[in-house]
Amino acid sequence: MISSASNLILATTAFAMLYTRFSGTGISLVKFVFLGLGVTLILSIRDLWRVSTRMWGFLALLLCLPVLMFFGILTVWEGPLYVAATGVSPVEFRIDGAAGFYGLAIYSPEHRKAEWQGDEIGLVWSFDWHRHDKFPPMKVRFQYGILPTGFSQKTPLSNAAPPALDPEATYTVVVRPGMGLPEYFTLHINLLVKTENEFGPDVCWGAIPVAGQRGPAYVRVDCSTKKSLPMSQRAQERLKAYQEKRIVFY
Repeated sequence: MISSASNLILATTAFAMLYTRFSGTGISLVKFVFLGLGVTLILSIRDLWRVSTRMWGFLALLLCLPVLMFFGILTVWEGPLYVAATGVSPVEFRIDGAAGFYGLAIYSPEHRKAEWQGDEIGLVWSFDWHRHDKFPPMKVRFQYGILPTGFSQKTPLSNAAPPALDPEATYTVVVRPGMGLPEYFTLHINLLVKTENEFGPDVCWGAIPVAGQRGPAYVRVDCSTKKSLPMSQRAQERLKAYQEKRIVFY
């Protein structure tokens, strides 16, 4: 009974930490909760065989149910990732969270010139988790330009080193969890600030109809008037490809 109650307290503590900046510590406690659950089950079965302790064994098993629920929640967790940056040259990223870390992309200020959602203009470094037979890690430490274990670099190609970060520039950082939606940050030197979207508050999108397509194209618009902004040659070529159904979205 004591072991069951203690393990329940430990599981509650670990779960509460997953919602705070101490999520890394909470993740570390999970293995002890799992070990405690095994010990509790063994002791509870022993107590059930004895008439004098049968009631205590039954109560201990009941206290195991919230712990089992805790593990069930972790398998479908869509909680936040906690992202921090330290150092200057190079910047070191620290990512914690039971949602798991699936990948990261860093864009230069040029990304604010994106002309469609998903436009990768300004992308300087990106990588994704490639061990699809396993759940992505919940706790990662890595320096800018150094690929963490278990990930594959997408940009630059051939695992070339990304360009050095300009200390005068503000970058966009997109962090992809294993479960849930991407999270967006701005990075200036080593100051990481969470933002609402990938492109910034002064970048707005509007739908325009496209002949031959059932769905509209979402293009850059003036945030005040909602009128479409002039499109570059590459944006016009992409819009034409969408109209001719050579690509599935714009």
